[in-house]
Amino acid sequence: MATFGKKRAGAEQAPRFGKRPAATTSAGVFGNPAHPKGDLSPEARAFLEAERSMRNQAAPAAPSSIPMPSYASPKSGQTQSKSAGKPVFGRRVVARIFDELFVLIAVGIIFMPSLTSAISALASSDVGSPEEARANIEILKFGAVCFLAQALYGILLESSGMQATIGKLMFGAVVTDTNGQKPTLGAVIMRNTLGRLVVNMIPFGGGYAVGLFRGDRRCLHDLIGNTMVRARAPQAESSYSQVFA
Repeated sequence: MATFGKKRAGAEQAPRFGKRPAATTSAGVFGNPAHPKGDLSPEARAFLEAERSMRNQAAPAAPSSIPMPSYASPKSGQTQSKSAGKPVFGRRVVARIFDELFVLIAVGIIFMPSLTSAISALASSDVGSPEEARANIEILKFGAVCFLAQALYGILLESSGMQATIGKLMFGAVVTDTNGQKPTLGAVIMRNTLGRLVVNMIPFGGGYAVGLFRGDRRCLHDLIGNTMVRARAPQAESSYSQVFA
């Protein structure tokens, strides 16, 4: 029977497959043999070459060549929410008017008896009389309740997943931070409390008119709360909402 490798002269032994002499040392069967190639049969050399080729093909890719996911935070001004588009002004004004009427009607229905009585007393009482003072206090209470209701209404809806009040949803607007992402709860609270208080104290809507002269359309309460009003989902905007852009 043919053998792979050399047999010792004059001795009968079992076939061996690429066996090296005991006196030599090497890196292993799959490494480079320490003895010259002439000590192995052609079949053994072919087998070793095939094994080396298979090991090279099965070797894993270098760590540097394996793509790794990136968890780096987006740079400011470069990443924007998919639900937010360009800054808007006209549609936010229309949405605000709708929201104020909605809250005013809801609060007015609840306080209608006391409000009607205060208005009647104010119209019929003498100037400087106690009746007039009580009527003015009742009207101031109604105004304070309306402001608080508006603030709570805006905070709850603009900090939610919708990021918009009912009016903004109707006219395709959404409240974001300056990078187009969802605003923080603190920013929404600041926008709807201190921001609204300051902007409503400026006569003739001057606090809102600031947005007309800014490229980002941010009004005074947006600057105080570090927020912005943008178009919602520009790729799916309807022609109706484009009228108020």
